[in-house]
Amino acid sequence: MWPAMCRRSYWRVFVGNPLLRRPLRLGKVLALSVLGACNSPDSSSQPEDTPTSGHIRIAADVSLRPALDPLLDQFHRTYPRAHIEVRYLPEAEAVAGLLSDSFRVVVVARPFTPEDSAQLAAHRIRPKQTRLVREGVAVIGHPSRKDSLLRVDTLLAWLTNPRSPYTFVVEGGAGSGILRYLRDSLLKGAEIRAPLYRADSAPAAIAYVQQNPRAIGLIGVAWVCDRNDSTTQKFLQQVRLFALAPSGGEAYYYPYAGYLRPGFYPLARDVYALSREPRLGLGSGFISYAAGPDGQRLLLKSELLPAQAPVRIVELKEEPLSIEREKR
Repeated sequence: MWPAMCRRSYWRVFVGNPLLRRPLRLGKVLALSVLGACNSPDSSSQPEDTPTSGHIRIAADVSLRPALDPLLDQFHRTYPRAHIEVRYLPEAEAVAGLLSDSFRVVVVARPFTPEDSAQLAAHRIRPKQTRLVREGVAVIGHPSRKDSLLRVDTLLAWLTNPRSPYTFVVEGGAGSGILRYLRDSLLKGAEIRAPLYRADSAPAAIAYVQQNPRAIGLIGVAWVCDRNDSTTQKFLQQVRLFALAPSGGEAYYYPYAGYLRPGFYPLARDVYALSREPRLGLGSGFISYAAGPDGQRLLLKSELLPAQAPVRIVELKEEPLSIEREKR
């Protein structure tokens, strides 16, 4: 217990003095604020998105736009609290954006390379990849062509000939995923020596082929194979779609989903969802949806071969039908 004189002195100096009373009250407010912050949940520790809600940015190869737009529309209708902003870019630009943390997820026609994985591991990020579908690379020509059959051996000879009679058009610009696929897979590392035109998009490539009888285009199959889509119908009226025979084969196949398995249509590549997401966020939710039954059915409508769902090929034979009438 303080002496009476000390208590009176404290009152005069600290409480009774109006100049010092304000700092005392401010100190009480600050103390209460600190206590309140300690008792309230830390908002910074709460995730900004979940597998079915929130907002993120992803990127995808330009060749996949006709297939991914309907998939994203259905995902947003199923999960109205989710908003995925997608940018369609050349493959090289999309992957570079993933590595620089501009996008959490990219959908491209290649897996992570060892260099990609090492770069992410340096930042303590574990890369994850999911194979979604198998995509055909469609070969298109001028609508005046009468022959729409092409052997892959002939295509290889044209691509590696500096005096090729045709100019080849690929979509995706300088960072085109189709151009990389041709060099790495079809040509086994060799360079394309034929005249080459890099179009920014599939519609631009289709327009170039339509205007040049000596041009051959290579674009994503989804742009020309969904016969229920009005845009696809328009493109098919502007160009001729080639059926290809594999090396050493005699049968010709169009780039439809049922013929994208090995041994049939020769220009096919796997499409992956690449993720740098450190937890189960909206990016993981979208990948799970795309790889699930609903997503795989939607991708199949764009003539992409699902990685998870089987595709059955039914062959119909035309034979005369004999009907025997019952004798009375």
